[in-house]
Amino acid sequence: MTFRKIAQLLVLGLTAMSPAMAQGAMKPSGAEMQKPPDYERAVRSEFEAARAENTVEAYERFIRRHPGHALVEDARKAMLRLQAR
Repeated sequence: MTFRKIAQLLVLGLTAMSPAMAQGAMKPSGAEMQKPPDYERAVRSEFEAARAENTVEAYERFIRRHPGHALVEDARKAMLRLQAR
């Protein structure tokens, strides 16, 4: 593919974006989820759902989704208890 063809494709791709997206004001859909209005409540609710499911998979999913949250330690302990059975 020639440089000219690559440049044309690049220009076509940029013009297909919305103006706000091209300026970096918006991210393409699917890039990142926005935090809900009450993030802490949502995380605690998700932890309670994992606790209700009480499976290694549920706790692993919680840890993957919220690696820096304080409840990760509780999820790890619960997961270890399940694995020790």
